[in-house]
Amino acid sequence: MERLSTVLAILLIIVFASSAYVLIFGLSFEGSESDFYVTPVTGDENISTYKNSCSELNFSTIFDYNALNDQMVKATGQISNKTEYDHFNKTRTDLLIKVPMLSPTPYIVATYTGTLPYNINDTITVYGKYFYPRVLDSPPELANQGLIDIKTGYIEKA
Repeated sequence: MERLSTVLAILLIIVFASSAYVLIFGLSFEGSESDFYVTPVTGDENISTYKNSCSELNFSTIFDYNALNDQMVKATGQISNKTEYDHFNKTRTDLLIKVPMLSPTPYIVATYTGTLPYNINDTITVYGKYFYPRVLDSPPELANQGLIDIKTGYIEKA
């Protein structure tokens, strides 16, 4: 009987702690908008300043992909997949970009707030905040692999 009381007390503590956590922090486990996206850059002066703040991503010298997290970078490649969807009540675009110099997997992901006039097979340069790893569910050949993600503030056709 004493063992049953101990188990019930532990369960009651767990339920209470879980309820307190939900009341304090809520049920949102998705993260905030700024965890996934940067604000798109507009205006000629702002674009120029933003582009100048980004360093060329030199794929031949990257040994530790995590070391560049949160740094401003730019990369050029060819769009191989484009997906537009609604997230945080805004249109978002995910691009899968093939960057031949990158190995072993020659792809990066670029996330952008808004729609883009670029299409599959267009060569573009993306400017934004570097993040690694980004794991995708599809396409199947890239599923569960860590990819570079650039949270993009500006994109231009190369």
